[in-house]
Amino acid sequence: MNIGTFGLGGSTARALLRWLAAAAATLALISSPVRAEQAAVEVVRQYQAALIATMQQGAAYEARYRSLHDPVAKAFDLAFIAQRAAGPAWSGFTEPQKKKYAEVFARYSVAQHATRFKKFGGERFEVLGTDDVGRGYVRVRTQIVTSSERIQLDYLLSQRAGAWRIVDVFAKGAISEVATRRADFAPVIQSQGADGLIRELEAKVAQAKSS
Repeated sequence: MNIGTFGLGGSTARALLRWLAAAAATLALISSPVRAEQAAVEVVRQYQAALIATMQQGAAYEARYRSLHDPVAKAFDLAFIAQRAAGPAWSGFTEPQKKKYAEVFARYSVAQHATRFKKFGGERFEVLGTDDVGRGYVRVRTQIVTSSERIQLDYLLSQRAGAWRIVDVFAKGAISEVATRRADFAPVIQSQGADGLIRELEAKVAQAKSS
């Protein structure tokens, strides 16, 4: 391309091209975080849509479990959450124990969803905004609106294997689900070890079936 075609001198045209390149780079830096936050929001939206759809079905526990299995597994990095919930004790688990615990934890997580989200009563989710909290994490602020209250639910996401995944949930904007589970699991691990924790989670999964 002849940059003189536009009626600009060579030095002026080159300066303009440099400015355009710099502007494009700046725009890319600005828009990249925005796109990342939008992608994180979409993960949360799809997950919450699955919750609403399951509640609207008004089905029995087993059907709710099947309906929520894939959306929960897709939205959450359950293996990472399981490790964080185990806390420092994780490093002392044997490889077979880690594998079994992660598998049972995943079933336990889906069971918890199937227990909590039963029937539809006109609830809806609203996205309130997003925050870049650093180190590659994005916080998506939402609320669930019922006929009598609004409950804030915030989701912490990071990119795991090239996709945005939820790694923690904060009830009322402050109460960490991972921290709560770690506090619940710690006494069991201390008294019964990894095998005891696995047995307890299996019992909770079995108990959920009667809900």
